[in-house]
Amino acid sequence: MEATMMKRSFFRKKHVVAEPEKAEITKPATSATGEKKNLLEGETGKTYIIKEIDTEDEEMNAFLFRLGCYSGEPITMMSKKKKNCIVVIKDGRYSIDNMLAEAIIV
Repeated sequence: MEATMMKRSFFRKKHVVAEPEKAEITKPATSATGEKKNLLEGETGKTYIIKEIDTEDEEMNAFLFRLGCYSGEPITMMSKKKKNCIVVIKDGRYSIDNMLAEAIIV
């Protein structure tokens, strides 16, 4: 009898899941001269909307597309290092090198 009581009480518990914080999406980044910025020139901790992928290399373009990095998608710069940066694209964290970051126009 106690086993059935435990089963019933287990199913009655409510599991509360905390909602993730929503990051503010910033306006398109432009330099002082009015040119579009690449992701490497952006600030850490901010979310940007990808305007375009500026690369002639089809393999690089296909790789970024597989990550979910294409025009219109939000991208968050988590941190920058000398040779790479950490970005969040579609709830996934990726470490991309500076050449990839320069190809992403925000």
